Amino acid sequence: MSAPDQVDPPDYRREARRWLGIVEEDIDVALAAAGIARPGASAYHVQQAAEKIFKGLLVLAGKPFRRTHDLEEIAEQVLLAYPEFEHQIKALRHLSDWGITYRYPGMEDAPERPPKIEELERVIALLKEFAAMARRLIGGK
Repeated sequence: MSAPDQVDPPDYRREARRWLGIVEEDIDVALAAAGIARPGASAYHVQQAAEKIFKGLLVLAGKPFRRTHDLEEIAEQVLLAYPEFEHQIKALRHLSDWGITYRYPGMEDAPERPPKIEELERVIALLKEFAAMARRLIGGK
């Protein structure tokens, strides 16, 4: 939540639910892309889902954050607000590269290989579990 995007305290839950709605879309797209052997596209949406869970939790806590896709940076803030999610946060914080590496051509001769389907499936399962935990915390619809 950047300074111009701040919401009033009573709206934190509603705004956090909006972030979680986008998480569900990213997870669905990641699953579909993995299913049609597009691991790079799947990895991108996995990173996006992790980012939005983190940001949704920060919104719920009323903690401002700058616009960034750096999960390491965002994870530090989320850990301070929600130490009970340490396992999930630490398991996802390394995914920043997945949001860039497979979506933008690089200058190197041999681009990095996308993650294997098994790894994608493992991380997607973790994301689904974490999203459900965040949804319970947020409450409401």
